[in-house]
Amino acid sequence: MKFLFDLTGRLSQALAALAKLLIGAMILIVIADVVIRNLDLKPISWGVSVSEYILLYVTFLPMPWLVHNKGHVFVEFLRNLLPPGGRAVLEKVVYLVCVALCLVLGFIAVTSLIGTAASGEYETRSFDMPKWAVFLPMAIGFFVSAIEWLRYLMGHASLYDLDPLEMEGL
Repeated sequence: MKFLFDLTGRLSQALAALAKLLIGAMILIVIADVVIRNLDLKPISWGVSVSEYILLYVTFLPMPWLVHNKGHVFVEFLRNLLPPGGRAVLEKVVYLVCVALCLVLGFIAVTSLIGTAASGEYETRSFDMPKWAVFLPMAIGFFVSAIEWLRYLMGHASLYDLDPLEMEGL
């Protein structure tokens, strides 16, 4: 399992890096569009559509990396009220629910991806985009996140334990 979790960690990091590049590309597209409009030239017709797709991708692609690095928001007030044994049980329940949700939503995304790929559907805006490409980042994000949550569930780490170096950034 350690090999799988290490591989998933590297994949999560690569997906987050890709999301950063996409954000940079979106910034350049917006800047170019604003400059072109201010010069009274014909605006970039595909700029808004590409920016919307990029927003979809940068929402789901870095999701596993956030789980891996304990970057998701979590509330500890209920956990802090419990004795240590209750905390451990609550943690496992939270991890199990997160794994289950990611798997269910990932399954829905994959089902939609396969259905739209089989039918050849396209999203028609300023350009045609295969509809399966809309579901791709969702499927990747949810399934890789499920493995990251499984890492916590299997006891390889705890979402609630921060080391001193991580706490300095808070």
